[in-house]
Amino acid sequence: MPTDKETKIIEKATIYDLRRLISNGDKETFTKEELCKWLDTIADAKDQE
Repeated sequence: MPTDKETKIIEKATIYDLRRLISNGDKETFTKEELCKWLDTIADAKDQE
């Protein structure tokens, strides 16, 4: 089980990964539905690893 410090590091890394994915995308704006679908796809892909 990760420590509190390790959990915070993991959370920050996840946020940074998402930020990079969004900023490198072609679109300038996203709907809430698009973002939720995108996050679901990412979560599903992580489950496959």
